[in-house]
Amino acid sequence: MLVSAGLGGGLLLLGLSFRLGLRLMLDPEVLPQVLAQWQRSPPLTLDPAASLDDLRRQAEAAQQRLGEPLTLGDGFVLIPVLEAETETVVSLALFQGQGGEGELKAIATLAIDPLPKDTVLAPFRNSSQTPTAVPSTFPLSQVVPLSSPPGASEGTWLTLEGTWQQQGLTLRYGHLLHVDLQTLELTLLEPWSSPANRPPQWADLDGDGPTDLIIDETVGLEPALRGWQVVAGARPRLQPVSWLRVPVDAGAKAVTYQQALRLARGGLWPQAQAHLADLKPALAQGWNPAAEAQLRLMERHAAITQRQAEQDWSTPAQYILALLIDGRWEAALAQLEKSPSLVPAVIGRLGADRGQMWNRISAAAALPDPPPAVYVWGGMAIKAQQNQPNNLAGASQDWLDRQPVPALARQRLATVLTALTTHQGQTVASAKQSAGGGADAIASPANNLETNQPLGAIALAPAEAFIGQGTSIASPPAGYAAPGQSLDAELGQWYAVELRAVRQNQGWQRGSLAMPPGANPAAAWSVVQPAAQATPQILRWVSPITGVTAPLTVRGLRLANGTPTLLATGPAVMPSSPPPLVFSQGALMWLDASQGQGPDVGAIAAAATAIFGGTPPPDWATTLATQHSLDLTGDGQAERVLTWNQAALDQLKNWRVQVETTAPKTIILGQDNRVLYSDMFAAQTLVALTSPETGWPVGLLVYRSGGYDLLSWLAAAQRFE
Repeated sequence: MLVSAGLGGGLLLLGLSFRLGLRLMLDPEVLPQVLAQWQRSPPLTLDPAASLDDLRRQAEAAQQRLGEPLTLGDGFVLIPVLEAETETVVSLALFQGQGGEGELKAIATLAIDPLPKDTVLAPFRNSSQTPTAVPSTFPLSQVVPLSSPPGASEGTWLTLEGTWQQQGLTLRYGHLLHVDLQTLELTLLEPWSSPANRPPQWADLDGDGPTDLIIDETVGLEPALRGWQVVAGARPRLQPVSWLRVPVDAGAKAVTYQQALRLARGGLWPQAQAHLADLKPALAQGWNPAAEAQLRLMERHAAITQRQAEQDWSTPAQYILALLIDGRWEAALAQLEKSPSLVPAVIGRLGADRGQMWNRISAAAALPDPPPAVYVWGGMAIKAQQNQPNNLAGASQDWLDRQPVPALARQRLATVLTALTTHQGQTVASAKQSAGGGADAIASPANNLETNQPLGAIALAPAEAFIGQGTSIASPPAGYAAPGQSLDAELGQWYAVELRAVRQNQGWQRGSLAMPPGANPAAAWSVVQPAAQATPQILRWVSPITGVTAPLTVRGLRLANGTPTLLATGPAVMPSSPPPLVFSQGALMWLDASQGQGPDVGAIAAAATAIFGGTPPPDWATTLATQHSLDLTGDGQAERVLTWNQAALDQLKNWRVQVETTAPKTIILGQDNRVLYSDMFAAQTLVALTSPETGWPVGLLVYRSGGYDLLSWLAAAQRFE
């Protein structure tokens, strides 16, 4: 599932499009007009005696251009060569001043390839927030100088960089480059990627000065810093700081050293740092820069987890997560026991874990005399993983049965799991709650959810995410309030959110939640609460291809004839058509037109048949803006998503195609070129996709007839409807 970074309190301008491809306002003129323009140009090759004019002529002939020169000193200039159509770097040319009239002579060239997907997405390998619908390669678009570290090596340090955005995430990536002006060599070193959108930073890891590099690979609250020691030589070499290798002759202390590294691999940074710091005096004679780099990188991780655990959090579930990441098992459990209404949300976080939290739990349990609360969290993680399509290796009841769990810890685990069952299905339990539980009633965390009274059971699984349509309203009726607050203008604009789709048990269902007869708002809230606390967003459309998003706070809900309507507050937005879209963070995704590909021959022919029915105009393929290939049906085969922007639709109208041009249009083709979805001639448009999960089909969110609707994949009919 795609889970993006939080937006805080500010607004983020996103180019979110009714058509899948547009995330930014795009000038149609920059899109390729013929298939040949999608082909990557080969890098230039220069004779050593070539001049700058020679380079410029070759670039123009290859539909490339010269980028901004970088002066390196001593008369040397580094010039990036860019592909004119995509503005990506395809090669670098090193020139040296020749003569007294500013003439330059080529010294060396270096071809630059885009980075492969697996390299750029490496920081997400064990994260539940892995981006979806990513391109197969990531181009590099600029050359950025790095200040040279004193004493690391001769030469100049730079990085080739690029950025990629997807719904709140800005992924910064690049390739480190070293230029040696003595040997006249250009050397590509290591690729890097930072989900935190930070460039490489010089640091002192080994005690020899700031001659080491750190890459921030942090995703969410899980700190991840990659460290490299710069080893000087004829060519500089980057030696990674490893959590696998004992770099000293530890002798009898080797087992203890390995334990410190296991704790680091498990994400228990404070404990890892403490173990290794205790070893340092005993290994004084053999202690070396590589060991010091391990210790200092552990210290940096531990400082981050400690800071997170001690800061104020607006979301209680995030606070509990921060405590867990810092290894404060008892404090985290005490917070959860104090607020049992948080159990569904916390279980949801543990269920989304792809190994980081479970590794932390199992590493802590393997320590001598672990805190008993560790076993409680282990039991909760096992429960959370039971219904996951790909549960974690080792997260099983057998693991818990093998642990020496004290009786009190077993009792605490049973209490937490009972609270989970209770909150999954709450019904009327007291006269006070029943008094407000008619056909049209309101529930809020203030008056229903902070109690610990058992409320019975309701046969509905908790909502994991939702998609809704927002409407601005006046303040709710008297008697409704958020926890610890009164209704006033400072809460912001109030919204009624009509649910249009809900995800439960890993699957999306169309429409709202249908509550059983007699269910009251408190019971409904227990079902909605996990999704309501997962940082929902509200999006207002300012054009067919541009939207503004802001965070929304769900305060409670109203039940009318068994159908819930959420009540929320957030920044005021102007009326728009379509109306504001409300969605759980990470529930939806948009494809980026700049990351698309050229349509293949089969897709061009199939689209021509669908649109024209016969022979299309000779140059009609120029209207195809972009094609994305991804698995939409969950069968492991990639479908193709073809989109037409405003300029392309206007051209179709010029050819007397009766197509509506008020919003972008989409056709989705299967492997056999069969049309699986088309809104080309329908009064609707595709807004977004639900975020893909392995083995599951995605849903298509469309806007039609004044509202949003979610279309599902029907395997028997081989279409979305």
